[in-house]
Amino acid sequence: MTQKELAEAIGVTPQHISAVEQDKRDPSLSSLAKLAEELGVTIDYLVTGKESVITDTIPAIKGDKKLKLKAKKALTALIQELYEATGSE
Repeated sequence: MTQKELAEAIGVTPQHISAVEQDKRDPSLSSLAKLAEELGVTIDYLVTGKESVITDTIPAIKGDKKLKLKAKKALTALIQELYEATGSE
């Protein structure tokens, strides 16, 4: 996922994403929540680096260049639903 794609997905500029990546800016709480959702990780993972099961699967789906956006969203939603149903997340 490019900075531009991520920025568009969460409603900020690519420059903001770049500044966050370089530790020049901190994301707002609402941006942090959107980042976590878009990247398929928990806010805890973004803040602490602690991994969970979902951090492995969803980024792989979102990073797959062969899948269309509709398929990525469907797979991501399915995985999140499965994890919630089984109490894994």
